[in-house]
Amino acid sequence: MWWSGVGILAIVFPAATVAAGYQIGGYPGVPCGFFVAGIATWFVGRRINRTEDRMIYHNEHRLYSIPMQYWAFLWMFLALTQTVLGLLGKAGWQQE
Repeated sequence: MWWSGVGILAIVFPAATVAAGYQIGGYPGVPCGFFVAGIATWFVGRRINRTEDRMIYHNEHRLYSIPMQYWAFLWMFLALTQTVLGLLGKAGWQQE
């Protein structure tokens, strides 16, 4: 299987938040969606992979063998990239 536990949430969060960002603000809302997805993925992933001993993480919730919380770095990178491209006028949504 491609995910274990609830690791599939690492894809569900960005899909939902990017879609919501697009619906609310159009294409400029997409980086906001990735940013919110990054925050949600990080905190939820850290919380659900934590054991009773707060210093040990078991990382049972994975997507493509990567612990869920680490997908947050990809979503933050995409948010930053989309923001920079938007500010430079090079984003695909500005080509008209």
